[in-house]
Amino acid sequence: MVNKWKCCGRAALRAGMVLSVALGLTGCFGGSGKSGPNLSESPIFSDERATPRESLMRHKAVMGGAVTIAAPKGFCIDASSYQDTETGAFIPIGACAALTKNPADPKPPKPAFLTATVLPMPLQATAISDDPNIRLREAREFVQSDVGRAALSRVGKADTVKLLDVKTASGVLYVRLRDTSEGLPAALSNTTWRAFLEVNGRLVTASATAFAEQPFGQGKGYELLREFVAQIRKANKISKGAGGVKGWLDGLRN
Repeated sequence: MVNKWKCCGRAALRAGMVLSVALGLTGCFGGSGKSGPNLSESPIFSDERATPRESLMRHKAVMGGAVTIAAPKGFCIDASSYQDTETGAFIPIGACAALTKNPADPKPPKPAFLTATVLPMPLQATAISDDPNIRLREAREFVQSDVGRAALSRVGKADTVKLLDVKTASGVLYVRLRDTSEGLPAALSNTTWRAFLEVNGRLVTASATAFAEQPFGQGKGYELLREFVAQIRKANKISKGAGGVKGWLDGLRN
């Protein structure tokens, strides 16, 4: 059971490391991929654990304060399961009421599991075009390729991933996908939304996944993820349209 949950944690990191795969970078969180956040004891998923109300937080500065992750309304950061190192950060987020096990605490209209992954910006990123339309076009092409789908997979295999939708808005790439590989907690849907953007010179991946028994309604997953991205940008004082996907395109031409 523990191994399965560690696989889930590594999958979340893999989602954040899609650009690292594209750039040929390794070494995040130990580099081997065998160590990652273990969510088996997270209050988001465990009925046996609860977060004290006074420990709830909606904002968390990571990587030495370089980036602040902010949760949407009704959501709180799981202070017991996040990771923050010099090489990257992983932030799991759930309904505040799910963390405290108190239904009177804040919660969104429908529960969901959110994550944010933050990685350093590759030095080679300066070689990429400053034209946001070019960057977004190349980003779309990448995630639709076999290499891109493999990077989005929990197990690194393109054939487990089916792209359901790809959108760009305000310099952010949004991808809806279904991953049929093993390692996903039974409570979660195998369909998720992910967003890729730059924040203060770091590479950020945000994701929103519904619970299997409470799927997102039409367009609701995308709407929630856009709200999540907006909160991150607001917390970092980034104007709408700034902070695009330039940093994770460098390796695509090589």
